Amino acid sequence: MPSNKTTPRTTPLLVVSASAVAAASFFVLSFFRRKSRAISTRPSRDAVINGGYQSLIGDTPLLYLPHISSLLPNKVKIYAKMECMNPGGTGKDRAARSMILCAEEKGELPPPYNASMNANTAERAIAIPRDISNTALNNHSNIPDDIHAAIVIALENTKTHGILIEGTSGSTGISLASLACTRGHGIIVAMPDDQSNQKKEFLEKLGCGVVVVKNCSISNPGHYVNVARRIWEWLNVERRYDDYYWTSVVKCDAGGNTSNDRKNSSPPKLIRAAFMNQFENLANVTSHYRSTGPEIYSQLDGNVDAFVMSAGTGGTLVGVGAYLKERWFESTQQKQRMTSQSPPRIILVDPPGSSLFNKIKFGVAYASQQSEQKLRRHRYDTLAEGIGLDRITANFALGCEMISWEKKAFANRLNEASNEQNYQQTPKDGTTSLLQSKIIDDALSISDQQAVHMAHYLLRHEGLFVGSSSAMNIAGALIAASQMAEGSNIVTVVCDGGQRHTSRFWNRDFVVNEWGLKWPGDNVTDPIEHDILHQLSLNVK
Repeated sequence: MPSNKTTPRTTPLLVVSASAVAAASFFVLSFFRRKSRAISTRPSRDAVINGGYQSLIGDTPLLYLPHISSLLPNKVKIYAKMECMNPGGTGKDRAARSMILCAEEKGELPPPYNASMNANTAERAIAIPRDISNTALNNHSNIPDDIHAAIVIALENTKTHGILIEGTSGSTGISLASLACTRGHGIIVAMPDDQSNQKKEFLEKLGCGVVVVKNCSISNPGHYVNVARRIWEWLNVERRYDDYYWTSVVKCDAGGNTSNDRKNSSPPKLIRAAFMNQFENLANVTSHYRSTGPEIYSQLDGNVDAFVMSAGTGGTLVGVGAYLKERWFESTQQKQRMTSQSPPRIILVDPPGSSLFNKIKFGVAYASQQSEQKLRRHRYDTLAEGIGLDRITANFALGCEMISWEKKAFANRLNEASNEQNYQQTPKDGTTSLLQSKIIDDALSISDQQAVHMAHYLLRHEGLFVGSSSAMNIAGALIAASQMAEGSNIVTVVCDGGQRHTSRFWNRDFVVNEWGLKWPGDNVTDPIEHDILHQLSLNVK
């Protein structure tokens, strides 16, 4: 345990200064983004962006990292796609928008709310549940209290009778909740208990019904994704809340009598609930194939030699990777390029305990940390949030297939997989050609300690205050860059800012005492501690 002399002083000071850095970084990057948009799309500085929240999603800057790039002698340039500059502060905005629009188009969710809807319905925005302790609880006594409370919050807040439901580590939930607010839907999020408090508090402020469960294997019924799916079944299949919604919410808002005026009649089936299922929903990978990938390609005029990042659902890595490879193979100068240049390399960055590294390297989705005897705190055994998995999702599985690029097979395969009720990888005959390859080429394993050192290095040298997954991404990009040809362009992603991680990843007490890691700066006299190349085990001459 650390001494009481330093701990009380260090942590508050860090949080305050970290928050200040976050605010300053966000202001500078916001100014850059506004300025770039003003030049390219706005007629004047005073022009207004129409279209609301979702119109701000995408078109994020691609930031050159000069200090990180200068660490290597091979003149490689490392760029970061600043997905933290989306309105929700994360690249999850893209997938959230795609999944919601897809659900509305399919009729799984009602159309979005507009001002012409019933005024009584509009009054329920961000409402406070009326009574969740008496009649409602008695009617749903076999549903856990915390889940019932979350359902009631969502039913009180919906303006459309639509409810989004998702199991998420937090960031996707924030994006879904932000978009749900603008479109008038209620939302329920089930999340594991190993995430930062900031994410849960933010979700609650957005009017989201939040259910926190113990983190466990996906095979456990208590896994957050399985809990979210069960909530969807209660609402949409078993119709357990039709009576409550009709008598306690809709008729109350309309001024109706909620007494026994419909003893023998069934309530109308107004509720339309949609399980977003981000891990298996191919609207996720499609959003990055159609937006993030094209943006990166355009921002570097197609000169992308490697794309390096971690995977949670796998949607960003696979979607961007597929687009970059497809454009390379379909280039008008394809024959000349294939003799002088290799396709862009798509490289997975994986944290401790995740099985994805071994899936890419050896074809087996398993990690030794998943042994119950070795499992320390939770399923993926890592300080990083939102990345790493112990299973292969539909989004990630597409990145493991052999694609025949000359036939534009990825777009066709994506459409084919989207129409399958149960996605299964298409069997291959084992033959390959020069125009065939998998989307994901290689994988790197990054430790929690390396991520902590990289995050502090970025803050001191690039002025960027980043979260755990972003630190892992940039650490992986630097390692990949050391293996690339001279003058190569490497792209990675800053997923979100450090302001959502001050209770865990940027909390000295938590990092040192809970995880047994070193805190950069504790030993100021050790020059090795500040040598990021040494921390990443890179021997550069």
